[in-house]
This record gives sequence, structure tokens and C-alpha cells, in this order.
Amino acid sequence: ADAQAQPHNDATWTLPNVQKDFADWRAGRHRYAVWAIDLDHDWLREASENMRQHCADLLLPDYARQPHATLRICGFPGPDRRLGDDYTRAHLAAQVSALESARIEPFPISIGALDTFTTAPYFSVLDIECGIARSRQALAMPAGDGPGEKGFPYIPHVTFGLYGRRFPMPDVASRLRSAPEIENARLTVERLTLMTYEASVIAGPLTSVCAFDLESQTLTMLDPEAMEALFR
Repeated sequence: ADAQAQPHNDATWTLPNVQKDFADWRAGRHRYAVWAIDLDHDWLREASENMRQHCADLLLPDYARQPHATLRICGFPGPDRRLGDDYTRAHLAAQVSALESARIEPFPISIGALDTFTTAPYFSVLDIECGIARSRQALAMPAGDGPGEKGFPYIPHVTFGLYGRRFPMPDVASRLRSAPEIENARLTVERLTLMTYEASVIAGPLTSVCAFDLESQTLTMLDPEAMEALFR
């Protein structure tokens, strides 16, 4: 998941992604869930496509994931908890309750500067008034539940592709510096969205299932059929 992307720090090479079904990880499960900020705006779609073209020889083809900023990875939705990364109705209910208690109001973010993890390049996201930090705190899973974030520091970001092979990090940094300048965009986050994707397809499209509206402090179903199917 994007939230677990590894910072590059002083890494010398990128880490290649592989287009295959990681069946051992899925263990027969199909959908994977994350809470995210839906950023599927025309201008960011266009900017992402432009960057994929600019970095085409570095990236896996067929990246189909809509622009978003992951807040928390949840795991595999299902009716009960059999494995440590299963995600149940009880987990969702606890997260919604925590959001209601947190009373987070719509908050501003800024999107713009290019940067990279070892696995993927991205647009940086600036958490101007700590709304992202507060949302992540409210959405935290109980200790021992969920997949966790494997000790990687959380960095707000919008991924636009995945590296397909090993490349020297200085070459990648140079490529990003040579990209057309992107003007920082400030916007207001009005809702947090529970999204899922087919776990057997790397970088496949996201389905928005429900959203917590920060103005009304209520949960809205976006795809009731997909929502119901998650926990069968």
C-alpha cells in the first residue's frame, strides 16, 4: 500500500516493483482497504499523467490508481478476524466513532513538490494545519490489529507511478528535477474516504466505498453494494 512506501533516505538504488499476484500475502482474500483523501481532480490527473510520460522508462506500465493521499492502511475486509491483517465491521465502526469524537473540521493541504521513495515517485503533500495528523490519529487501529506500517515514517504524498527496475537514485532525482515545473495547489479536505482495490492487481483502480464528511460529521455510503460485499 502507498502508506508503507519506503523513504529513500540515503538509498543508492530504487527498489523494483513486480506485476504479479502475491497470493501468499492475500491468502485467498481479494479486496484491500485504506482510508485516504480522494484527490481525483482533473488537474491532478493531468499532472500525474504528464509525470508518467516524463518518467515512462522508469515506471511500470498501466498504473491505474486515481490520485489520492493514503491516511491509514486497514487490511483485508471480511466478516471476522482470522489473520492479523483482517479488517472487520467492528474495526470500521471503531474508526468512525473515533472520527466523530475527534471533531475534525475541514482542513487545508498543499500539493506540489516532486520527491521519491525507493519504490515510487510522488507529489508531496503539506499538512498545513495538522488535519492529516489528527485524522491519522483518529483512524489508528488497536495495537496488534491490522497490517501496521512496518516502522516506516509516514510521509503524506500522492503517488503517480511505481518503479519497474533498479535505477540509481541520483539519476531518478535528476529526472524529477528536469520535469516541467508544477505550481503548488492549495485545497480544502472536506471528507475522508474508505477505498478498496483488488489485491491481486498491482496499482489497480480504487473503489470509493464510503466517506466521512468533516462538515456534517456523518458517514455516507458511496457504493452500498461494494460496501456490503466487503464484510460477507
